[in-house]
Parts: sequence; structure tokens; C-alpha cells
Amino acid sequence: MSFPAKKYAQLSWAESLGMLAKLIPLPVALLWSVATTAYASYNRERSIRRITGDSALRYLTTHLSVPQLQAAFGTTMGTYEKWTEANQLPVTIDELGLDARLMWIGPKRLERVVLWIHGGGFLLPPPDFAISFWRYVQLELEKQNIEVGIALLNYSLAPEASFPTPLKQAGLALDFLMAAGVKPQNLQLAGDSAGGNLVVQVLSQMLHPREGVPEIHLPAPLRGAYIISPWMNLSADSASHTANEGLDYVRQATLKNLGAHILPAVPDADHPFIEAVRAPAGWFQGADALVERVLITAGGAELMKDDIVAFAEAFKKHHACAELVVQKDGLHEDMYIDFMVKEKKFGSLTPLTVEWLAAGFQETPSA
Repeated sequence: MSFPAKKYAQLSWAESLGMLAKLIPLPVALLWSVATTAYASYNRERSIRRITGDSALRYLTTHLSVPQLQAAFGTTMGTYEKWTEANQLPVTIDELGLDARLMWIGPKRLERVVLWIHGGGFLLPPPDFAISFWRYVQLELEKQNIEVGIALLNYSLAPEASFPTPLKQAGLALDFLMAAGVKPQNLQLAGDSAGGNLVVQVLSQMLHPREGVPEIHLPAPLRGAYIISPWMNLSADSASHTANEGLDYVRQATLKNLGAHILPAVPDADHPFIEAVRAPAGWFQGADALVERVLITAGGAELMKDDIVAFAEAFKKHHACAELVVQKDGLHEDMYIDFMVKEKKFGSLTPLTVEWLAAGFQETPSA
């Protein structure tokens, strides 16, 4: 089953006017939201600037349709090019085939690499502030004399592409990096939300090669996999989706809607790939031979928390060096929002990201 080739980013006049009408009340909505939540216990450690950013995201993801969100976010290529221009950095792109490419953040380096796979429900490109986060991480690593190339995977989005196309493209990215001389021991994967899902798909493909998808063979285990707020349950039906409703900036109805755009294209037999939380027992047996170390993070107040915890516990049974960190009162991909609002005081996941990646590049990989 596949979706019709509709270009969601091209809105009709009616859709564009509807989008404008939804945005007009935003300032008043933000004032009300900040006034009524600023002193809530879960916002105790957040600045007014950060609370305003959370509220803005909550309003936009609640009121805009998927086509309107796609129009607002644009394309991965467009976002990357605008970001590099604004930050006076070179545009460095490697074509991978199958309409996929690697976009380098800062200098292209191959001695040590982080391959970042962005989120967005397989429907949206990464926001510019997520790219800013990874540039910050890169610069912080440089302060420790660790020079790292960070490559963003530009994979195809729905509805033009559906599973397993992004998985094939992730495999192409690994093939390209290996052919370019990157050693698996010096390569760490990072993925957030749907990108975290895709990182897990890569591991699943290595363990259970799916017919029709090229097998992924690496000469040695990957150094690390950093899985941030992974989207493990596209049906959005776990308890935390109800318990944390209104705390996270994403609504349960929004997640159900996003999942409804993706799941119908996935055959039942492939659901362990796309919803790892529903994978059978023992699905990740052997994962410890594929990647040296794994960090899984979640926000204590995010809707996906229960699914992330359930996935992490199942994964940890087969990997002694897998770790789960739940940020107190954290939201979905919490550290990115700090960069959206240009927060001066970061949450705990930003320094943890730098420390964990640095440790991976500094430590001697297992034999």
C-alpha cells in the first residue's frame, strides 16, 4: 500500500487562509498559557522564555494540520541551506542515491563521525534549531580536542515515500561512510523521535534482514547509538499519552494523526521494525554485537515516556552497555527547545549528550 503522490507543502488558497486564521490568535493564546502555567510544579526549573516556547509549539502542533505543518517547516534541503547561510558555514552535501544525501554540519570530517537522523514523524524536516543544537555539540567536543564530523541524513518523507524507503536510505548512508574510510569504531549514530525509530530500524535490519531491503554489513561494531525520545508506538495508546497530556508540547491526537499517515503503509509483518515496542521477545538478541554502547533518553513529562521505557527495558536485556536516562519533567526532545528559544540555561540532556559522545570517541573500543 502506498500514499498518493500529493505535495503536502503546496497548500491551496483555502488551506493557506485557514492556516493564517489559526495563527492570528497565537499571541493571546501564548499569554494565557504562560500566565496559567508559569508557576506549575513541572515548570519550576524553566524560564518564562522556555515556557513561552513550549506553549508556542503546543499551540502549533495542536492547531495546524499535517499539510500546514509541512508548509511551515519547508524541506530538509531548504532548512539546511538557510541555516548554513545564516551561520556562515559551507554547504557540503554528498549524494547517496535513492534521493538521499548527507548534509554536513560545519566541516566535513571522516576520522570521527556522528550520523544524525532527524525526527518529524517521518513527515517533517528537522527544524533549524535542532541543527543549531548539533553544531553546539560539535563545538563543545572541539573544546575537548575531539574533532567530529556531523552528517545529517536527508531521507525521503511521507507521503511521497513510505517504509522501508527511509531504512534503505539509512543503509546507503552507512555504506557511503564506510566506503569513505570511516571506521565503525569511530562512528556514532544519533536519532531523535522518528529518527530514533529509524536508528532502531537499522539495528533491526542488521538482526533480521527484511526482504527487499539491502542487508547492512559492517566490518566491526558501531561505536555508539544515541536514541533520543524515540517514537516507538505510532498508535499513541500507552498510559503516558493520557497521563502527560497537556504537559508535553505534542498532543495525543496529534501523535495519533501522524501515526495514521505512516502505519497504513506498513505490512503487519513489518510492524516490529516501525513499532519496536511491539516487537516479539528476543527481537534484539545479538544487538550487543552490532553497537558498542547505547544511550536512550526520554522526558519524564513526554507523552511517549512509557513506550520509550518499555523499549529500553526490552533492549537492555540484550545489551549490557545500554542505558536509559529519563529527564525529570522533560518534554519530547527537550534539549532542542532550549535552542529554539535561545535559552541560556540548558537542561540536563545537553551536557549529557556532549559527555556521552565524548566518552565514546575517547574510550578504546572493545576488541
